Amino acid sequence: MSTSHPRFTARILGSQETIFDLIADMPNYGRWLPGSEAFGGTTEVSPYPVRLGTTYLDAGPAGQRLGSVTGYDPPKYIAFHHTILLKRGPLTANIDIHIRYTFEPVERATYVIRDLDLTIQIPGLLRVAEPLVVYVFRKKNVRILAELKGYVEAQPKQRDPKESRRELQR
Repeated sequence: MSTSHPRFTARILGSQETIFDLIADMPNYGRWLPGSEAFGGTTEVSPYPVRLGTTYLDAGPAGQRLGSVTGYDPPKYIAFHHTILLKRGPLTANIDIHIRYTFEPVERATYVIRDLDLTIQIPGLLRVAEPLVVYVFRKKNVRILAELKGYVEAQPKQRDPKESRRELQR
């Protein structure tokens, strides 16, 4: 069994509230996160709107993952937990995943931190495949933040209310 704690970050030109809302709106991830080999969609989100204790099912070509929201403080952070039973040919792995997004406003942007606690159990000699499994998770997490950044930054920008007030005072 191995445990790793990678951190992924992105500076996204968008408000903390907007980015938090996109992450919390689990049934609508398809708006900004295209499907992949690992991700096909999030369904069975209950209760909705998402809050602490909400459960969900992530499904995709790699299988289904039942999860829950384990931390929720809008718009500061949201956390998830799910497990995966990975079966690829002779490889079988139990993977326990804790994800915590933290959103920190910085000037006209938001610093998004995606912390991952990843515990991988692969029995026997196939344990040598653990670095490959970790690599796949790293690649997936980089993709998620890149897609989120691309979506948010492609949206029409709303004017900052503070700037509008300053212009009116001139």
